[in-house]
Amino acid sequence: MKVAVIQMSPVFLDKTATWEKLKLMILEAIQEGASVVTWSETLIPGYPVWMGMTDAARWNNPDQKRVYSTYARESVSLNGKIVSEMCEISSEHGVMLMGGILEGSGSSVYATLLTIGFDGQILGRHRKIKPTFDERLLWADGDTEGLKTYDTPEGPIGGLNCWENWIPLARAALHQDGEMIHLAVWPGSHSLTKDITKFMALEGRSWILSACGVYRGEDFGHLSLEDFPLRDEMLEAGGLHSGGSLIAAPTGEIIAGPLPDYEEGILYAEVDKRTVLEERQNFDYSGHYSRPELLNLKRD
Repeated sequence: MKVAVIQMSPVFLDKTATWEKLKLMILEAIQEGASVVTWSETLIPGYPVWMGMTDAARWNNPDQKRVYSTYARESVSLNGKIVSEMCEISSEHGVMLMGGILEGSGSSVYATLLTIGFDGQILGRHRKIKPTFDERLLWADGDTEGLKTYDTPEGPIGGLNCWENWIPLARAALHQDGEMIHLAVWPGSHSLTKDITKFMALEGRSWILSACGVYRGEDFGHLSLEDFPLRDEMLEAGGLHSGGSLIAAPTGEIIAGPLPDYEEGILYAEVDKRTVLEERQNFDYSGHYSRPELLNLKRD
């Protein structure tokens, strides 16, 4: 089964334009024979890179409040046009799409890993359990509803958002489901992915797909000051997230990526559950080596 990891920049805070750009790359991956396609954390409409650079924690700041209103406006509804078009593509081409969106629900937003199955049906949505550091000023806490795996021809596939991948019990929940292919979605940068991607491959004896975005100060130039009062400040920011997408085999070997810094593109790999089974011959954390009669994870 061929898999594809898309690395791209969003059309920042424009969900429709970002989706149109992502759609073209998804169709390119499908044309190259990919059956599973993934992309970075909250790619639609973008990761909140401004938070750590603009005094975002200052109480009742009118600029930050205006930016939040724009961000929430550009969030994605699971019942909206963008997800509907994703489902149509999945159904028409028989592919699984699993990637990051900013999901809107009421006035709250979530870092959501959305999974659409080979038949075009929404299989699940995993909202990030605990946003990290300044993300907590924007994203609501998630839940365990989407903390599960889904079937593919090459074994169960699951995924986590960004630093959730460092949470042992979050990984263990997916190992309990027999996960063989793991998708890790990130805002970007090789420093985030270089260690954990290899570690997760060795721990789970699984295929690991780490999907990253690309963010630069220039990405803010199209925004109006009315929608994004922090625009001029961010235009001077230079490089923010440089990519870092990787694909690792169950042996721990990096077999694709990273792309050169700040380059957009698609990584591909052929995944095979036989490789997983071979590596689990001596260590099967998703099976008998977990000793479930002694150590068992309870999901609430």
